[in-house]
Amino acid sequence: MLADPNIPLPSLKGIFTAPFFTPSGDLVATYGYNEETGIYCDLSKELLLPSIPDRPSFADLDCARALVLEDLLGDFPFTGDAERSHAVALLILPFVREMISGPTPLHLIEKPTPGTGASLLAMILSIPTTGSGVPNMTEGIKEEEWRKRITALLLMGPAYVVIDNLRYRLDSSALSSALTSTCWSDRKLGVTEILYIPIRCAWVATGNNPSLSSEIARRTIRIRLDAKQDRPEKRDGFLHPNLQEWAVKNRGQLVWAVLIMVNKWIADGRPRPENLPTFGGYENYSRILGGILYSCGIPGFLQNLNNIFDESDDEGSETRAFISAWYEKYGDTTVGVSQLFDIANDDDSTLPLGSGQERSQKTRLGKLLLKLRDRRYDLEGGQSVIVFRVKSSSSAAQWRLARMQ
Repeated sequence: MLADPNIPLPSLKGIFTAPFFTPSGDLVATYGYNEETGIYCDLSKELLLPSIPDRPSFADLDCARALVLEDLLGDFPFTGDAERSHAVALLILPFVREMISGPTPLHLIEKPTPGTGASLLAMILSIPTTGSGVPNMTEGIKEEEWRKRITALLLMGPAYVVIDNLRYRLDSSALSSALTSTCWSDRKLGVTEILYIPIRCAWVATGNNPSLSSEIARRTIRIRLDAKQDRPEKRDGFLHPNLQEWAVKNRGQLVWAVLIMVNKWIADGRPRPENLPTFGGYENYSRILGGILYSCGIPGFLQNLNNIFDESDDEGSETRAFISAWYEKYGDTTVGVSQLFDIANDDDSTLPLGSGQERSQKTRLGKLLLKLRDRRYDLEGGQSVIVFRVKSSSSAAQWRLARMQ
């Protein structure tokens, strides 16, 4: 091996510590290298799996659903069907990741009060895949920090990347790019070599009512928890008081449950759920995870997509409030930045114009309008408008809201 650096060994794409499905839908549940995927399946000897039928019976499916929905997730205070279905999707995702040809979104586990169990949920959902949970990373403050942390983590080939306990507004161009890509490129630290790393992980973030930029919000699905208590960490009466210990001990049963659910979808002919909301950029993810949940009778997948924009995207809500006030005052009349500044500078406005002098704030508003050019907004009352820049002989930019029929 030292004498010949070009030994004809097969390409190793990654190492997976649980059974998984190939792009063609075949189940890999044996120790060793899989040629179709380039993945080495490194199964632990302690992972004891019951028999996995290609065509699960109704009894098999009922047992699998009970293990996942009651034993594993039953004590988490999900706020709705969509939140619970997204948690199940995050559990299943690593097992079917090779079937998904495109990127996968950020799964945001959020809650209003510390101690509700977001970090625990992220850990518990990863145990069937990894056997022991996954290490967490903290958010970056600067883009350079985000880039370095993402590169370092992806080099490890993780099944999950968990950004735990968000404290600041989540806004990173590096993370936005990673969430819509299947390959990450970056310069190797200390040298000029460029790394190209496949992205096959599941993305997770946790936080207390975190705010997101528009770019992150449209790449995110929400898993919201709410114990409706002042001190949720004081709760008791759980089905499994030490859930992490139970999940590790029963990992084989949980892996079996996931494989049964996926095989049920495959045996049903891989159906696509009816009225599946459009999730731009994540069509393959939506079709496959949505189909599995549909076959297993777990409702709510992607039904809260709009909520993530309305409640987490503070940038979008600020802009929509400004557009609504603009339309209410001027309609589709052509106006200048100075006229719009009166609206943007109103006491009720939260547009980020800074704390500088009026001239500086007007400059910021002008740059914001350029970013909004040709963007459509749906206002209350059913009216839709587009931010339109009006050509003018003067040097000052003119703007109007063009009504859409």
